[in-house]
Amino acid sequence: MKVNSTIYKGIEYIQVNALPADQKEKLLQTINHDLLIKILVDEKLIGNCLLFKDYEIWFDNIYRPQTKGTEQTAKNSVESPAIQVEGVKKG
Repeated sequence: MKVNSTIYKGIEYIQVNALPADQKEKLLQTINHDLLIKILVDEKLIGNCLLFKDYEIWFDNIYRPQTKGTEQTAKNSVESPAIQVEGVKKG
Protein backbone atom coordinates (compact mmCIF):
# COMPACT_ATOMS: atom_id res chain seq x y z
CA MET A 1 0.00 0.00 0.00
CA LYS A 2 1.27 3.43 -0.95
CA VAL A 3 2.01 5.70 2.03
CA ASN A 4 0.70 9.23 2.39
CA SER A 5 3.01 12.14 1.73
CA THR A 6 4.00 15.00 3.99
CA ILE A 7 4.00 18.55 2.66
CA TYR A 8 6.26 21.20 4.12
CA LYS A 9 6.54 24.61 2.47
CA GLY A 10 5.31 23.17 -0.81
CA ILE A 11 7.67 20.18 -0.78
CA GLU A 12 5.76 16.89 -0.97
CA TYR A 13 7.89 14.07 0.38
CA ILE A 14 8.04 10.83 2.34
CA GLN A 15 10.53 9.72 4.97
CA VAL A 16 12.12 6.43 4.02
CA ASN A 17 12.34 5.40 7.68
CA ALA A 18 8.54 5.74 7.98
CA LEU A 19 7.85 3.23 5.19
CA PRO A 20 6.67 -0.29 5.95
CA ALA A 21 9.69 -2.57 6.41
CA ASP A 22 9.34 -4.41 3.08
CA GLN A 23 9.03 -1.15 1.10
CA LYS A 24 11.93 0.44 2.95
CA GLU A 25 14.19 -2.54 2.24
CA LYS A 26 13.28 -2.79 -1.46
CA LEU A 27 13.46 0.98 -1.98
CA LEU A 28 16.94 1.23 -0.50
CA GLN A 29 18.08 -1.71 -2.67
CA THR A 30 16.66 -0.37 -5.93
CA ILE A 31 16.58 3.44 -5.90
CA ASN A 32 19.32 5.82 -6.92
CA HIS A 33 20.55 7.14 -3.56
CA ASP A 34 21.19 10.53 -5.15
CA LEU A 35 17.41 11.01 -5.03
CA LEU A 36 17.42 11.00 -1.22
CA ILE A 37 17.19 14.50 0.21
CA LYS A 38 17.34 16.31 3.54
CA ILE A 39 14.67 18.80 4.54
CA LEU A 40 15.03 21.51 7.18
CA VAL A 41 11.79 21.49 9.19
CA ASP A 42 11.52 23.97 12.06
CA GLU A 43 15.32 24.16 12.34
CA LYS A 44 15.59 20.37 12.48
CA LEU A 45 17.28 18.55 9.59
CA ILE A 46 15.32 15.49 8.48
CA GLY A 47 17.33 13.08 6.37
CA ASN A 48 16.49 10.05 4.25
CA CYS A 49 13.59 11.80 2.52
CA LEU A 50 12.36 11.21 -0.99
CA LEU A 51 10.20 13.48 -3.10
CA PHE A 52 6.73 11.98 -3.28
CA LYS A 53 6.72 12.02 -7.09
CA ASP A 54 9.87 9.86 -7.06
CA TYR A 55 8.30 7.52 -4.48
CA GLU A 56 5.18 7.15 -6.64
CA ILE A 57 7.25 6.33 -9.72
CA TRP A 58 9.25 3.76 -7.75
CA PHE A 59 6.11 2.28 -6.17
CA ASP A 60 4.21 1.95 -9.46
CA ASN A 61 7.12 0.67 -11.57
CA ILE A 62 9.40 -1.24 -9.22
CA TYR A 63 7.63 -2.20 -6.00
CA ARG A 64 4.12 -3.05 -7.19
CA PRO A 65 5.25 -5.41 -10.01
CA GLN A 66 7.46 -7.31 -7.54
CA THR A 67 4.61 -7.80 -5.08
CA LYS A 68 2.24 -9.45 -7.59
CA GLY A 69 1.98 -13.21 -7.30
CA THR A 70 4.14 -15.35 -9.55
CA GLU A 71 1.00 -17.05 -10.85
CA GLN A 72 -0.31 -13.74 -12.19
CA THR A 73 3.07 -12.94 -13.75
CA ALA A 74 3.18 -16.32 -15.46
CA LYS A 75 -0.38 -15.90 -16.73
CA ASN A 76 0.47 -12.47 -18.19
CA SER A 77 3.52 -13.75 -20.03
CA VAL A 78 1.61 -16.65 -21.56
CA GLU A 79 -1.26 -14.42 -22.71
CA SER A 80 0.93 -11.59 -23.95
CA PRO A 81 0.58 -11.13 -27.73
CA ALA A 82 4.22 -10.02 -27.96
CA ILE A 83 5.36 -13.33 -26.48
CA GLN A 84 3.04 -15.41 -28.69
CA VAL A 85 4.27 -13.73 -31.87
CA GLU A 86 7.94 -13.55 -30.91
CA GLY A 87 9.08 -16.95 -32.24
CA VAL A 88 7.14 -16.79 -35.53
CA LYS A 89 9.23 -16.41 -38.70
CA LYS A 90 7.91 -14.13 -41.40
CA GLY A 91 7.56 -15.04 -45.03
